[in-house]
Amino acid sequence: MNEIPEIWRTELWHPMIVHFPIVLLPGAAVLCLVSLFFTGDHQSFLKKASRLSLWLGVVTAWIAIYTGSLADAIVVRELCDPTVLEDHENAAYTIGIIFTVAVFLDFATLSFLKNRLPVKKIVEWGIIVLLLIGSGYVGYTAHLGATLVYQQGAAVYVPSEGCSEFE
Repeated sequence: MNEIPEIWRTELWHPMIVHFPIVLLPGAAVLCLVSLFFTGDHQSFLKKASRLSLWLGVVTAWIAIYTGSLADAIVVRELCDPTVLEDHENAAYTIGIIFTVAVFLDFATLSFLKNRLPVKKIVEWGIIVLLLIGSGYVGYTAHLGATLVYQQGAAVYVPSEGCSEFE
């Protein structure tokens, strides 16, 4: 009789973490864009919510990249087309870099660009562009991740014929 594998397998840490940046990073972009249509307290709240989403998203994105590297070592041997995994990994690093640059620029607007209004506005528009480009990469990378799971069975347990291990 086969034994059902434990749910806390190393290759499953990645999918448990990766859904946070998938939501938080595009959420930061949406909140930032919506803030442009408001003024005063509403705009301030949306900008702060966008900033929190961005910063938490970047932290969780780098954790997802780390856990993805751990999973890579385990699942790569089971894949029919490991080039998809390589593309997924490269796109994930691109996401990490784009959004990390956005965090540094955002920090700059809070600190030393605070009183330099023309430069601050240009940097803020640059952040919006980075958030939109990065969000596109999030969609692409998520698509590649779904391809790995649903087309190649990465980290998926396949029960035996007749599912005898569940008895």
